[in-house]
Amino acid sequence: MSQSFQLQKNLDVSPSVNELISVYDSITGRMNGFLYRCMNDPNYTMELMSGQVKKLTGYESQDLVQNRRASYISLIYQDDVEKVDHAVGKALEAHQNWDVDYRLVRPDKSLQWVNEHGGGVFDGQGELKFLEGVVVDISHRMQSETSRLERMSKVESVSGEIITETQKILQMLKSLRLLSLNASIEAARAGEAGRGFAVVAEHVKELAENTGKSAESINKLIKELESQLE
Repeated sequence: MSQSFQLQKNLDVSPSVNELISVYDSITGRMNGFLYRCMNDPNYTMELMSGQVKKLTGYESQDLVQNRRASYISLIYQDDVEKVDHAVGKALEAHQNWDVDYRLVRPDKSLQWVNEHGGGVFDGQGELKFLEGVVVDISHRMQSETSRLERMSKVESVSGEIITETQKILQMLKSLRLLSLNASIEAARAGEAGRGFAVVAEHVKELAENTGKSAESINKLIKELESQLE
């Protein structure tokens, strides 16, 4: 088989440019996010965007490329801009990739949590040419994290109540010990003073009842705590 025939055969089976574009669009269309290439300027001016751009940002890709309707930096939630800039700057300085979570502000003012993993594209002389990477939807992850934090907050609150109830029981037991000591003294005296036993007994009974109620409260709080951890 001649080299020219083999070359022609390879060309015949190689996918066309249009086929490659079709495959690329199919893959990025299935992403829960988008790919991008942008300039390393204050606006992160987009050069290319492909994938679920509108789903995440609320804008069509052509609205963001070259800052036609909005710049990408303007979409980043103001409180997160410094974090993003720091992550990108630190990674570029070390010629490494960055990985950062932040929020995008959609046109309807709703917030969209995303994760960006990207890096710099350098030429042969080490000069930075572009930034490129992938931005994906992490809403479900952040919702789970928020729910976890809420549960932990509830656990802390319940734990505080348990401690309070436990302190009450300890105080009651301390009072019971003092009453027991007084009862012993009364017993030693006997006689007319013996009538004090009835008063002491009543106090002991009352404290015991209160102790029981506190114990029940602790039991209830512990069950609530267990349910929060499930």
